[in-house]
Amino acid sequence: VAEGYDLVVRNAGLPDTTNLAARRIARQRMTVCASPSYLEKHGTPETIEDIASHQAILYGQDGNIRSWLFPNKRRGFDSAKTVSRVIFDDLETVADAAASGMGVAWLPCWLIRNQVESGTLKRLLPDVEQMIFDTHAVWPKQPYMPGRIRVLIDTLAAWLPGMTGADREVK
Repeated sequence: VAEGYDLVVRNAGLPDTTNLAARRIARQRMTVCASPSYLEKHGTPETIEDIASHQAILYGQDGNIRSWLFPNKRRGFDSAKTVSRVIFDDLETVADAAASGMGVAWLPCWLIRNQVESGTLKRLLPDVEQMIFDTHAVWPKQPYMPGRIRVLIDTLAAWLPGMTGADREVK
């Protein structure tokens, strides 16, 4: 708000919404993946716990590294312990690093779908439920929403779910 933005798209948790409004516009299904060359050299993790013995390629911004989460009906979720030598602040760079054999990565399915289908990346832990994150449009609360903002939010809500494919798992 202080920076004058009309709208942001947020993949993380929602901030304090005292002066903000939000609408979920999509969902993102996350999966662990690695290149066939990495797996051939280092083996394939079979469980969440196995991830700790592999090189992880992490995503982080401003010193905050996103934990690798997996739904757990009894505890809410499990978090994988990760060991990493690299952290990138761009998910495409994380995907490229994984495809080049640098380690295992935890990425949105929509981002790696083509690489999995082409065989450049392999989805791991097929028996572990994938975490799903909500994507929100967030804008300043105001008595009147400009038409251009409403049209943009409606367009994103119609377009993004097909792109993110949270209803489809990557095989």
